[in-house]
Parts: sequence; C-alpha cells; structure tokens
Amino acid sequence: MCRILACLLLFTAFLHADEFDPKDNTIVLGQRVGLIKPGMTSTDIGRAYGKQNLTAHKIPGAEGEPMDVAKLFAGTDRELVLTWDPNNDKKQVVFDISVVGKAWKFDNGLKAGMTVEEVEKINGKPFKIAGFGWDYGGYASFEGGKLEGKVSIRFNLAAQSVPDYLAGEKQLSSTDKQLRAAKPLVEAGISVFMR
Repeated sequence: MCRILACLLLFTAFLHADEFDPKDNTIVLGQRVGLIKPGMTSTDIGRAYGKQNLTAHKIPGAEGEPMDVAKLFAGTDRELVLTWDPNNDKKQVVFDISVVGKAWKFDNGLKAGMTVEEVEKINGKPFKIAGFGWDYGGYASFEGGKLEGKVSIRFNLAAQSVPDYLAGEKQLSSTDKQLRAAKPLVEAGISVFMR
C-alpha cells in the first residue's frame, strides 16, 4: 500500500513539475509567466526565484513620468520588468509583466517580430491598431478576441516616415490593406496582464 501511495505521489509530482521548475520560461496568458501567477507579491516572487534576482528600478512611464518597477534577472535573456498594482499600497502585488528577455516563450506562439496577420491568427479574429506617430501609436486592441485583457502589444513600422493614412489618433483594422502593406511588426517588450 505504501509503495502504491509513493508511486502516485511521484506521478502527481511529475505531472505538475513545470509549476515548480524555476527554469521554466513558459508564458500561459491568463495563468502564469514562468512561476509568477496573478496575485503574487514581491515576497512570493523573491521566494520563487531568489531575492537577489529581483531588483527595484525606476523607468519612464506614460508621458515621461517615472514609475517604480522591479526587474527579474536584469540584464539577462530571462529579464522581466514587473509593474506593481497601483491600488495596493500595502503590498507589491504583480500587475503587469513586460517580457524583455528572449528566453521566454508564449505557449500560443506569440512573439516579437510577428506580422499583423500572424497575430490575427492567434487572436482568432481581426483587431484594431492605433494610428502611428504619437505616444500611443501602434498599440493593438483585441476586443472580443482570444488576446483581449491578457496582453498589450505594440506594432512598429519599419519605414522612417509614417504615411498620412496610417498616422494619428485613429483606429485601423488589422484587415486594412494599406496597413498590411506597410508591414508593421510586434515590437519587443510584450506586456502580460496579471490582473
């Protein structure tokens, strides 16, 4: 009986090994970024990955305002930038995670450098992209799609000058022929919502 119980425990541990593996670089939208899950605090993350790997930083935020963040594995191919929940002053609870390091892999195949068409397939339907050439230009809105409320993606144009049709505070459809012809690509630093 003890032997059967030991085998069952070992089998269960094997099935959930990825949940406890600190070398796991898998991102599952809506669930986890490696070992980091929604609701985790800086203390939890430090415990999971080692306090020495989680460091406080200030970075430029919206409209140049400095904001407090933490970097996990700063300067490595596993770097993540963690933003804390602004509505929780008592604890640093993870809010968003910007994926900087190239070692991280989305389980749905999402990655920097993708075309509009490739992202549309992952989303499961067309989406909107803000016109280019201003502070919030190039950001995608996935309303009603598989990526809605899970990720923030910004597209960049390779061209130095933005055609008038694609510029300014407007919404462009991912199916727009002129947009697709301009070949915007997903920029690095995809943000994962952990709310």
